[in-house]
Amino acid sequence: MALGERIRNLRKSKNMTLADLAGDEITKGMMSLIENGRSKPSMETLQYIAGTLDVSVSHLMQEGDDEWTESVLEYEGFTDTFNFPYAFIEEEVLTNLDKVAQNSRGMEVYNILRVYYRMKGKHEIADEYTAKINEFYKSVGMEHLAVRNKLDDAVSFMYSRDYQEAYSRMFDIEADVLEFKAYDSRIELDHLYHKSILAASVDREAHVRVGNEAINLSYELENFKYFDSLNIILGIYYQYTGDVENSETCQENLRKYLAFNTKKADWIDFVDPENPIMYYRVLTDDSNARAALYESYLARVDSFLEGHTVKNASAKYYRNIFELELTYFQGKYKEVVDGYRDDMHIRPLAQHPIDRIIMAVRSSIYPLSLHQLGRTEDARAEFGKIEETIEDISDSVFTKEFYMIKDIIFGE
Repeated sequence: MALGERIRNLRKSKNMTLADLAGDEITKGMMSLIENGRSKPSMETLQYIAGTLDVSVSHLMQEGDDEWTESVLEYEGFTDTFNFPYAFIEEEVLTNLDKVAQNSRGMEVYNILRVYYRMKGKHEIADEYTAKINEFYKSVGMEHLAVRNKLDDAVSFMYSRDYQEAYSRMFDIEADVLEFKAYDSRIELDHLYHKSILAASVDREAHVRVGNEAINLSYELENFKYFDSLNIILGIYYQYTGDVENSETCQENLRKYLAFNTKKADWIDFVDPENPIMYYRVLTDDSNARAALYESYLARVDSFLEGHTVKNASAKYYRNIFELELTYFQGKYKEVVDGYRDDMHIRPLAQHPIDRIIMAVRSSIYPLSLHQLGRTEDARAEFGKIEETIEDISDSVFTKEFYMIKDIIFGE
């Protein structure tokens, strides 16, 4: 959008006339020439116009195409956690970099490009986008957003599964986070949450300590964005390490949260609200009870979706996954084998180490079904393929169920 057009749009959005904007400093005719792109204002004039419109000069001078930038960010493929939109980025974004608006929305596009290059392993280019975003926020005097950019940069390393590097960068930015949290109260919570997630595969003691710090901060800030996720993760950790008391505390935290929270959208995240933490997602002593839970859960999801429009390209995959797991718990192993697809479970975007492990566990219904059908060698081969997807984090506490399943399939 051209400078004059941006000034005109801002003026009209504030219900100002040309005369109002011109005031005593500029003639109405000159203001009209500026808006029509027929005259270039001096810096002094720009400062006056910006002050009258209550925006910064950099906002008026920003480059790129606002509408194009918005259209890019609305692309549904960015909500698909099972696939990364490489083609869209390469065909629509990288060929139109001059159209990226130099505003906060444009920085979101740059963040997507940073993730793209992390996933490609091209870290030098990803770092260039980190620098671009940093330079923009500093130029407009928003230092706290430059700090958030550093946090986003650290998180971006999860997409290339460089967990140690991501974790190290969390420490590098800790002082900045504490300094600027007064300007962005949520940044400390975001920092603690991601630090805890990363510690799960790097530093077990820190994983628990930092996770509990994040839970306590959630109460303090009355911000429960990560509350359910933190309690689920820590609850599983405590269960797997034999700490039954703390595990039950996490269960009770979630029961209270669901009793207090009236947002039905949150309820569809839990198969069993009475026992919201599923310590074992595939293994169970009572397949019939688990099947009944899944039937009830799918009915609740359908009921919720009837009255809500959810823009999420991953929804179709999740529905299929739960239906296939229901089929498994019903003992219809041939149907599981016929209906299983790798792309339903093994996700390039499952960037959290724990998330990757959970998806590997859930996908194990395929080799387990082969095992139940007596196809032992096929079951072992398919389990091996799944095991390769978490080879780098195989020593995690969270692989406990996965290796219990391996013992079943390999007869150990």
